[in-house]
Amino acid sequence: MKTGKRVGDHVVHELDQLEVPPEYEVLIRPKIEIAQAIKRQLENRRMSVRKLAERTGMQHPQIVRVTSGDTNYNIDTLLKLLDALDLEVVIQEKKL
Repeated sequence: MKTGKRVGDHVVHELDQLEVPPEYEVLIRPKIEIAQAIKRQLENRRMSVRKLAERTGMQHPQIVRVTSGDTNYNIDTLLKLLDALDLEVVIQEKKL
């Protein structure tokens, strides 16, 4: 795996840098894409994770877990975060 960009105490990898076993790709890639979209929107809005936590009534560590892209979270958590960032879920057929 290539080395990612260091952001604070974390190393952030681009999707094309990850070596994901095929059987896990269907689970891992969407979570990473969601995490990246949330981080982009936070940056676009110049909003901190702490401010997002205040806005949603969630705890800071809970939001960090979602934005790390490597943990499970429930759909209510995701929808609450997306709503606070004026984002939405769009479901479409897979591109083959």
